[in-house]
Amino acid sequence: MSLTIWCNAKFSDADTRLLTEGTRGHKLVFSASANASVLAAGQADPALAGADIAFGQPDPAQCLALPKLRWVEVTTAGYTRYDTPEFQEAFRARGSRFSNVSQVFADPCAQHVLGMMLALGRQLLPSHRDQLTDHGWHYAQRRYDSRLLTGQTVVMLGFGAIGRRLAELLAPFGMKLIAVRRQTRSERGVRIIPEEAISSALEVADHVVNILPDNASTSRGGSARRTSMCSKSSPCRSMTRCGRRRTAG
Repeated sequence: MSLTIWCNAKFSDADTRLLTEGTRGHKLVFSASANASVLAAGQADPALAGADIAFGQPDPAQCLALPKLRWVEVTTAGYTRYDTPEFQEAFRARGSRFSNVSQVFADPCAQHVLGMMLALGRQLLPSHRDQLTDHGWHYAQRRYDSRLLTGQTVVMLGFGAIGRRLAELLAPFGMKLIAVRRQTRSERGVRIIPEEAISSALEVADHVVNILPDNASTSRGGSARRTSMCSKSSPCRSMTRCGRRRTAG
């Protein structure tokens, strides 16, 4: 059965060819208002009305108004715009599907967090600043302030695709990994704890990695309170906010 696939994401020529080849046998329609940034919210588009599948960042309200639309695949890990009871319940009721691309961003985000941990622990940032200013080599100070990741404790707020990849990257350092997740099923090499146990975990954290989605329960409320509590009670080496905003990916 041939499907109509609508897309409002602007890719490179090479990636566009891959998408075209991968959807051969179906009708691929590109929006006239395609955007190269996955951060940009899509606008209502008449071309979406005839689609069975939407790929990109379609307008949530238009998606709800199109019962023919069977599957929405967003080009981000985050999905704040679609994370409403109205959208989710309506899609479930009509048997439509919604998915994101968390795995695509797992390596970039996890590697970025690891890079920041190493940069902070090994004093790379002040060393780089020295080279841009007085070209000094403050050996004693840098050596005194440097820390090993080995044996340190990392608390991850959230544990999805990005958190699992980060755990894999941190495993060779022999770090203690704790992850806060609503579903407390076991994970190899990571201690999973429920949300109510977060306070005790933050007290022993050397690093806190926030991979929580951006919604009312995680922004400016509980998340801000915990961040304040952590900074007062724990000598954290770093507090990292991963690029896991649901609107951005």
